[in-house]
Amino acid sequence: MLMRVSLADLRSVEWPHVSVDTVRRTDDSGDRAGLRLDGRAAVVTGSGRGIGRAIAHGLAAHGAAVVVADLDEAAGATVADEITGRDGRAIATRVDVRNAESVAAMVDTTVAKWGSVDILVNNAGVATTQVVEDTSEADWRRVLDVNLTGVFLCCQAVLPHMSAQGSGKIVNVASVAAKRISFNAGASYSASKAGLLAFTRHLAYEVAGRGINVNAICPGPTLTPMMAEVADEETLRVRARSVPRGRLAEPDDQLNAVLFLVSDLADMVCGVALDVDGGALLGWTDTASYFERRRGPAAKEVPEEERDG
Repeated sequence: MLMRVSLADLRSVEWPHVSVDTVRRTDDSGDRAGLRLDGRAAVVTGSGRGIGRAIAHGLAAHGAAVVVADLDEAAGATVADEITGRDGRAIATRVDVRNAESVAAMVDTTVAKWGSVDILVNNAGVATTQVVEDTSEADWRRVLDVNLTGVFLCCQAVLPHMSAQGSGKIVNVASVAAKRISFNAGASYSASKAGLLAFTRHLAYEVAGRGINVNAICPGPTLTPMMAEVADEETLRVRARSVPRGRLAEPDDQLNAVLFLVSDLADMVCGVALDVDGGALLGWTDTASYFERRRGPAAKEVPEEERDG
């Protein structure tokens, strides 16, 4: 015969690895203040512009003390000044995520200034546009070194601190290019982001028992300086037509996903790759054409050679 137990009894169980005292719950009023990040220190790599800049601003606006880390020292300093000008807390530091010593110095700076490192957002990334035959070995290695090895080095540097404090949030900025052919970037970029998703899942499994959450976001086409460098206005219009939501993403759309994943509300989210793409991965290349072919008084047979599978 099964013995009934109360919810209070279940919550008194000593779970392996994790103290029940670390579990953060919504109170009876339904309060969702868990998006606040007061008292936490966040490192955001590649935050001198684009998605990283939006993430740095957003985390600071929600109470985090932010380290704006970028290879471009001047760009990072500008973002940090913007944040402090809005009464946020931020410092800038130069980092080359390909270099273990540079990464270690970034983490040391964070701990020395803010006393901890609670959040790491691995956003630094580069891309090339060449097809495989035209990609040099140097370009291939550069993309993999920044987009994948750089994430490995940053995670490796913060894990001792997060493990010691029994908590931490890591978000890796991947891409929908990890799951399909990229419209703008080459195979090296897609390969690096696919590898990043595998790394995210593996690391999430390794450290979940220490109170550390590791997740990823997969941005779809997003209006950033990087996008502007590789796409003209007509290309952007074509890309927007491929998004069921009807528009390209803004950097703040990616921030919103990161904000959730680094908050208390995501304490039970581990190893997830969250697509932030307006539905672009749902499988159609031109939303307008999709609906044009399906509107009308009745469905009609599509010839075999015109089907997309």
